[in-house]
Amino acid sequence: MLRTALRPRWLALLGAVLLVCVAFGFAGSWQLGVARDKGAERERREPASAPRVPVQQVAQPQRSFPAAGVGRRVSVEGAYDATRQVLVGDRSHPGVWVVTAVQVEGGWLPVVRGVVASSTAPVAPPSGTVRVEGVLQPDEAPPEAPVAGAVLSRLDAADLANRWGTPIYNGYVVLTAERATGAAGDPVQRVPAPAPAASGIAWRNAAYAVQWWVFAAFALVLWWKMVRQDHEDAQRALEPGRPGPQVQGVR
Repeated sequence: MLRTALRPRWLALLGAVLLVCVAFGFAGSWQLGVARDKGAERERREPASAPRVPVQQVAQPQRSFPAAGVGRRVSVEGAYDATRQVLVGDRSHPGVWVVTAVQVEGGWLPVVRGVVASSTAPVAPPSGTVRVEGVLQPDEAPPEAPVAGAVLSRLDAADLANRWGTPIYNGYVVLTAERATGAAGDPVQRVPAPAPAASGIAWRNAAYAVQWWVFAAFALVLWWKMVRQDHEDAQRALEPGRPGPQVQGVR
């Protein structure tokens, strides 16, 4: 069988088959990349295009953060509590976040009101009843080392619960708009709404990728079957008692 496969004509055909398999493999990888890009784009669009809803319809205090809540546009009505406010650093941009608790029905909701220069000076929030609109995000992992100083390194719900009390939401809202009935607070620069880290997949394109790889495997299997058929034909021709090829006389 191996000697048959090593014949020049079968080796030449194998080389052509391998070239086809490489081309099919690249086509499948390209389709898989398209599937990931399309799926990620769809996951990014879905939360942004979903209608804005009250935060209570998406998350609840003292409960696990819902996976479907990441990047969801929400609104909340309540009142800022200036005594429940922290500064959070270690951001990807200069300055620190100003995070203030909004007292809503059921508990405390951390709201990232904006960013200011690194400072421990108080940043007064608006007074009175406030309507906050923003993008919902899960809380961050706790810091590996204890927090030193007035600026926190992570926005961790467990740490905020120790500072503010419970019940508290296991997530926060990045403010995009607010409207208060009382006095305006100290000015802060808005934080851009975070882009969701999507990792979905478009299954139609993923199926196309699998098809290309199946075609590559089929080409190899077809080559092997042709080699085996040639080998079996040669073996049958050598069996005892099998008549050899007849040669017709020339008149």
